[in-house]
Amino acid sequence: MSAYLQLGHESWSLIDEPALADFKGIVLSPVNDTPEYVEERLKRLKERRGDYEIILDPQFYNPASNKAKLAQWSFFPSDFETAVGESLDWWAPRAKAVVEEAVNLGFDAVCSPIRIPKIFTSEYYAHAMTVADLTCEFAEETGVDVLATLIVRMKDLSNPQKAFEIASIMSRGASERVYIIFLDDLPQREPFDDSEALPTAVHLIRLLTDQGLRVHVAFCAHDLVLWKHAGAADISSGKWMNVRRFSPGRWEEEETGGRQVPYWNEGPLITLLREQDVKRLDRDGWFKNRSFSANPFGAQILESIRSGAGAPWQKLSWLQYLRWTSNAEALFSKPETAERYLERADSLWTELQLKKILLIDRFNDGSWVRIWLNAVREGSSR
Repeated sequence: MSAYLQLGHESWSLIDEPALADFKGIVLSPVNDTPEYVEERLKRLKERRGDYEIILDPQFYNPASNKAKLAQWSFFPSDFETAVGESLDWWAPRAKAVVEEAVNLGFDAVCSPIRIPKIFTSEYYAHAMTVADLTCEFAEETGVDVLATLIVRMKDLSNPQKAFEIASIMSRGASERVYIIFLDDLPQREPFDDSEALPTAVHLIRLLTDQGLRVHVAFCAHDLVLWKHAGAADISSGKWMNVRRFSPGRWEEEETGGRQVPYWNEGPLITLLREQDVKRLDRDGWFKNRSFSANPFGAQILESIRSGAGAPWQKLSWLQYLRWTSNAEALFSKPETAERYLERADSLWTELQLKKILLIDRFNDGSWVRIWLNAVREGSSR
């Protein structure tokens, strides 16, 4: 059971941070870097962190209009935008090329290539499994492990039968590992709040794990509490908002004009806070008895904010969040712990409401916590 760093733009510098000592690997999506750059960085990384598992996600599901560095990789074809999506004559060479690139550059594992379909049908999931099986065939003698990529549109899960349908198809595949991406259309910072779909998402992960598959949920944020409760072995997250959530607008700037805003990770509330919110809660004594021994970056950020010097704390905010991620991944390996954490968060949001404290973002009211509690309970009982 592991936490992985999902690399985003200019994320390599974080790998040597002590805060990431508990991460077990990285998921690299080459949309940001050239093969030559990655090869150089991986050689240096192997020397320092030989215990890391390094996974290549070829990211064929990346929007075609935003290919970035993908076109410089050998597995990414020039006819990507015009090729027939379901033709195995087209997909087989792509799967082979992904494995060959992984071997050449020193990756330990690859995610099978797959695109986002227009319609998420049973045929699409069967096709995804077939491509994953082809990838396994090409990787069989190489020592490279294969994760079967599974993209699931969250709103489709409002139908409870969807979990059985998808799990039945994926359980017939050759790979023992599944790389799940939940696709949604929410703004980057807003939490999942679909009360009908989330129980089915939890149920889906439980079905896959019950069939002996090792589930890795990618692009996680605080929702990792749901997936760990459901039995996911691995999760991955990153410093940028667009690698904590996969949505159609994930490549857009997080703030107007490209300005990066730091957010305090408030684990007890399962949310992110703007600096004004941190100051407001601090004045109310919210952090008075808080121990930061498990995540010292919180103490450093508070010291910076309280000093009034206006010192930037963007990097500290990334490290604080990532440290919480690795801590939470280990903590939530026991489902009952994850559920108690959600119950505690619900209680704390009630406390804020009684104090009539309103946070800057209107959506940041804790309403999703109760939805998540219901999701883990309903999804686990199906």
